[in-house]
Amino acid sequence: MLTKATKNNTKKPPLAIGRSAPWCEVIAMAKKMAPLQMPVLITGESGVGKEVVAQILHYWSEREQSNFIPLNCGLLQDQLLESELFGHKKGSFTGAIQEHDGLFHAATEGTLFLDEIGELSATCQAKLLRVLETGEYRPMGSTQIKRTNARIIAATHRDLEKMISQGRFRQDLYYRLNVLTINIPPLNQRTDDIPLLVDHFLGQTLGGTTPPVLAPGAMKQLMGHHWPGNVRELKNVIERLRVYCDGEIRAESVESMLSSQSVNGVGDNSLATFHAAGTLARMEHAYVQWVIERCEGNISQAARILGVSRTTIYKIQNTLQ
Repeated sequence: MLTKATKNNTKKPPLAIGRSAPWCEVIAMAKKMAPLQMPVLITGESGVGKEVVAQILHYWSEREQSNFIPLNCGLLQDQLLESELFGHKKGSFTGAIQEHDGLFHAATEGTLFLDEIGELSATCQAKLLRVLETGEYRPMGSTQIKRTNARIIAATHRDLEKMISQGRFRQDLYYRLNVLTINIPPLNQRTDDIPLLVDHFLGQTLGGTTPPVLAPGAMKQLMGHHWPGNVRELKNVIERLRVYCDGEIRAESVESMLSSQSVNGVGDNSLATFHAAGTLARMEHAYVQWVIERCEGNISQAARILGVSRTTIYKIQNTLQ
């Protein structure tokens, strides 16, 4: 049983940036569901802000003083994912050189956010179902049954009902996860949020530099874009514009940047992305970010496409920070 936590006024709540009616409805629903102990399934396209909503569910619950632990289920291979979630005994598989407790242990009394839940293997789906039904799980290579009361918040951009019909996702697990549901509309359905998000991303520090200002017409260009990558794409575009534009972001710079966002691959228009880069490091950084966007944020997939390790990608991402 949880002990009701007193709100820690020194702890900042998650940033729920937006003012559009659809976004305000999502936030109101999240705050209404937050005190409940039931699982929540968050749906929506990649990049819409599912983790932000999960953080709100955690912050406004009795679990706020305990851990909020996010995990992207699409970033780890099956065995590593199973180990990360449920833990393992020393020697239970190659490379298991010491005992590992797992995230269900770490999230006890708190919240475990499982992003891209549709990427779970059949084995992990069965184990997760048991946790949801009984609160029990067994670490890899162990005979000991452990218990957790972690609240599960899951998220996906996939159509789980379609996956069920294809035999790729368990129907019983879907019903367990889908007790409470929040669907987040794409950014192109809540354009009133764009100015606030742009101001926020412009205000974030980048290597101690002074953020540029938007020239007349630049915001109109941003408001008129379809944003297939949603808030994640908007953030990436603003970060690149900050790097490439000195002092002022002009409408033509925004137009050139957005024209390079084609999902058809790198073509002649994509050179506009790099026209003001100036250094190889900046060009490399921009290209890596572009590949990550095309992979919908999946670092492992981007690493395979680029022929480098995930560590190398993280180093390149941090080059300009």
